Amino acid sequence: MKKGYYIHFQGRQSIGVSKKIDMQIEELGRVFDIQEIEVETPARSMAGRILGLFPTASILRNYEEALGRIESPDFLYVRRAVADRAYVGFWRTIKKRYPDCKIIIELFTYPYDKDDFAKWNAWPFYIKELLYRPKLKKYVDRFVTYTEHEEIFGIPTLHSANGINVGAVKQVEGEFHEKQINLIGVAFMQRHHGYERIIEGLKDYYSTGKADFRVNLRLVGDGPEKAKYQELAEKNKLSEYVTFYPTLTGDELDELYNDSDIALVSFGMYKLGFFGKLCALKSRECLAKGMPLITGCQIDVLPESYPYARVFANDESTVDIGEIVAFYKQVRSMTRGKKELSDKIRQYAEEHVSMEAVMKPVVDYIGG
Repeated sequence: MKKGYYIHFQGRQSIGVSKKIDMQIEELGRVFDIQEIEVETPARSMAGRILGLFPTASILRNYEEALGRIESPDFLYVRRAVADRAYVGFWRTIKKRYPDCKIIIELFTYPYDKDDFAKWNAWPFYIKELLYRPKLKKYVDRFVTYTEHEEIFGIPTLHSANGINVGAVKQVEGEFHEKQINLIGVAFMQRHHGYERIIEGLKDYYSTGKADFRVNLRLVGDGPEKAKYQELAEKNKLSEYVTFYPTLTGDELDELYNDSDIALVSFGMYKLGFFGKLCALKSRECLAKGMPLITGCQIDVLPESYPYARVFANDESTVDIGEIVAFYKQVRSMTRGKKELSDKIRQYAEEHVSMEAVMKPVVDYIGG
């Protein structure tokens, strides 16, 4: 059995990243002998912090401790960190000691310059990155990317996707509603969710007096945009159709999903200047739930012809609720009931966004 190490740079400080690390290690552990190594950044004095900002200086990380734990590896799977002199030196040392070791670095976003270095205080680290990442091609064998790039910074890529543990997500149950559609959005509500587009759409839909389906909106969760959505719903006299819930988990949330028909993803990615294909975990959760979804941004794992998703424009335009009703009618006509519909969507999730599916290119490369 091949032996390897999963290396990250204090990824456990984020709950979301920590869960992903666990899922990836579990999947790699089904095939290989794998251990986790966390490269920590020890406390630094103010003088040390200032000196560390110089272009050729390195971020203080416990590389020596990590090197001491690595023994005869066949591969290293790594979550990307900011490149600097010591970072490049770490991979140089690995390759010198273990020439046949495959070094695989996951680029969990790409391009990442705007995301990571947009703030003024990040510029010293951006300079380091620009200086040292071209040197990685001497030591790194593959980048894992969620994009379609065949090569990044001179390094060949493995194509993957953001994945989840599909089995840990409870599939929806219940029956279709008659003449009623319940939309559900579950999120920590931020600008990029753009749910105001749905609320404005409901205002237009009900103002026509020709609504043949009752369409309800359930927004679950808190966040900085929640008050804005509440004010908008009240202003447009939609309290009968728009319901707000606090953050819910477990059985309470599952029951609400069971009573809902269509899941919402993001409708405001344009506010962040993002016009590519979205790989957000929320889209994976909707698929794993077995729910049709609507979104304001193309989803990376869904072809344009996918019948159980409706993609609206990635801009500030009001979402046409009549189109949602038409989409829902079409979806219902394609199946004999909610269970059959849910099973089809769930199966797609298992085949395309389960950890087994998204990690397969990595597993095949390591095993090859």
